[in-house]
Amino acid sequence: MFATTANIFFCAKTKVSKDNLTGMAIYFFTDFILISGGTSMKINPVYNYQRFGRAFTTKEKQQYQQLIKDSKQALGIKDTTAIIFDFNVPSERGFNTGIGTTFSKESNKFIDFLSSMIGINSVQMQPQGKITEANFSPYSGTNYALGEHIIDLKKLSSYEYGHILTADDIKETDEKYDGDKNAREYKTDYIYVLGEKGVQNTLLYKAFQNFNTKLSQNDEYAVRLNNEFTDFKQHNSDWLIKDAVFEILSANYGTDDFRQWSEQDKLLYSKSTPKEKREQRINELLEQNKEKADYEIFKQFIADKQQKESKNAINSKGIKLYGDCLIGFSQSEMWGDIDCFQDNLYYGGPDPNCPETNGIQTWGLPALDYTKLGKCGEDGDTSELGETGKLLYDKYRKFFERYDAIRVDAAWQFATPFIYREINGSYQEVKQPEIGLTVFNIMKAAAKNSSQEHNKEISNDEIMLEMVGISAGQCREMTLNKYPHIYTTAYAEFDECPQKFLEKGYKQGNFIVGVGCHDNDSLVNMAKDPQKRKLHETGIKRDFGFDFKNLQFKTKEYNRQSQEAKDQEEYRNVKFAEILTSAKHFFTLPDIFGMKERINISGKTDKSNWTVRIPGNFEKFYYTQLSDGFGLNMPKALANAMQMRKIDSPRLIQKCNEAAEILRSKGPMTEEEANFADNKCMLGHKFSYNV
Repeated sequence: MFATTANIFFCAKTKVSKDNLTGMAIYFFTDFILISGGTSMKINPVYNYQRFGRAFTTKEKQQYQQLIKDSKQALGIKDTTAIIFDFNVPSERGFNTGIGTTFSKESNKFIDFLSSMIGINSVQMQPQGKITEANFSPYSGTNYALGEHIIDLKKLSSYEYGHILTADDIKETDEKYDGDKNAREYKTDYIYVLGEKGVQNTLLYKAFQNFNTKLSQNDEYAVRLNNEFTDFKQHNSDWLIKDAVFEILSANYGTDDFRQWSEQDKLLYSKSTPKEKREQRINELLEQNKEKADYEIFKQFIADKQQKESKNAINSKGIKLYGDCLIGFSQSEMWGDIDCFQDNLYYGGPDPNCPETNGIQTWGLPALDYTKLGKCGEDGDTSELGETGKLLYDKYRKFFERYDAIRVDAAWQFATPFIYREINGSYQEVKQPEIGLTVFNIMKAAAKNSSQEHNKEISNDEIMLEMVGISAGQCREMTLNKYPHIYTTAYAEFDECPQKFLEKGYKQGNFIVGVGCHDNDSLVNMAKDPQKRKLHETGIKRDFGFDFKNLQFKTKEYNRQSQEAKDQEEYRNVKFAEILTSAKHFFTLPDIFGMKERINISGKTDKSNWTVRIPGNFEKFYYTQLSDGFGLNMPKALANAMQMRKIDSPRLIQKCNEAAEILRSKGPMTEEEANFADNKCMLGHKFSYNV
């Protein structure tokens, strides 16, 4: 009976909810068991069970973490990065407003979990700027202004924020959600979040009103918050005023396309507008729309405060915070520095798969005027920068205030830019002047000055260049081993793999690889394509002489699968191992958690783009996925990587495989459940790793 009672749950003397044991094997640790259907029977207590896999106990996890650390050291791994979009992040139960945010305390727990199970030592935050209802892509956002949609509302109920909201305000928003609450765990609901009637704007405006009321009453906590607010406005006045005025004009005209505004307002920040006339118009707009201006600036203050708190919390764990710096500028930023941009010219890329646009990827991002770049050598002298150079310097300086390092989106565009013009549906490339390394020197100068102000050191390693692109070759040669380059190994047809990068002249640590980025399909979906698997497997066997039998598990769960399912699982595991053979690498969250959903379908408008989330019960979700053969089983990947690299550490490999087998099998799916079973003397096999 005990071998087949899949629906048995315990009851009676031990008070643990049935929900807490979802996905667990049968635990005989009370005096009674309950047979499905309600019949109970008395049995003698059993303090052991048939050996099977499970989550680690707290004590075991400490030893597991040391194993991961030692294995990474044996492989010479320097940096393991988790790629995180704010909307990916799980929400705390009862406080789910439809979108995640790294500004929340729940995010701290989530990153702790990634650190403990994956061994990450850095987090790469994707763009955190403003987005609109019309375009959810974070790559369409702003560089200076942070997105108010990722402000953590729950924090506003704390004394640090003057209690300007209550916890009940957020709970009520969660409770009143009229969509599919289960689907909301896995998908962001932008419609519910954004817009004038969106929950985020509604509650932020309520918080703003409460703040002003409390301030008028001389509330102690509101006064403290206002002191911070005043300081923030003084140190960021230039871009804050531009952003607020742009929001006011967008509301007045009913569009944020400033090309449809009056000539006076369209060119408000152009050199063609006299300074006195500009200031007069700005003051007029601010006086007529004082509350809106104050509200826009207040939201930026709250977002900035929370971003700093988030960075400090991540850094306190010994984890660096990287940021993804956009190649382009938003409409508001282009309007605010209109003289630095070329009229009707845009960034794009050559692509023979786009015949409908004359072989050009039409990104639609306004192109900078590089004739106004000026000069900046490797010494970081910024005295000869032109208008465009100064704009870039300010942009990067602000960026290095917020993050420890920079991922430069489409970095080759700053050395060998590809610019196009569109006229009546016809697209043509427009040749640009030689730029060389000037923009990268500007980045270094901004990083250096920011680091001196904030007492931190920033080296070339903290300027990471994305080099995926047909026309990236020249920039690649110019910056090879000078700055780290970022690639993916998704393209087996182009032989993009760690071993080939070394053969091309890269040194270990000067290139960063991931299986795929936000624009690639998920690893789960990639594994379903037998031709793609064959291409990758051929390269891996060639480069490492690796026996794929090493990928197999001993567990009954693994062996019960079809051969096709085994082939897919082995492919996923070897792709993880392949990138662990490099000193620096990254993982997306859908791949870590073994999800089929992709983050974005590049070049296409799709309702699923930029929506995938990790559910609130992320710990149970992760262990369940691993037990089903999906997701990043880190010890298995490390064991395989050590064998691929011919690392002579048999004990490390054996212990990694032992831990991997535990994670691959069915069992208690949270640390709490594993601790409970351990306290009841239920664990017949305990993982140990003593150095």
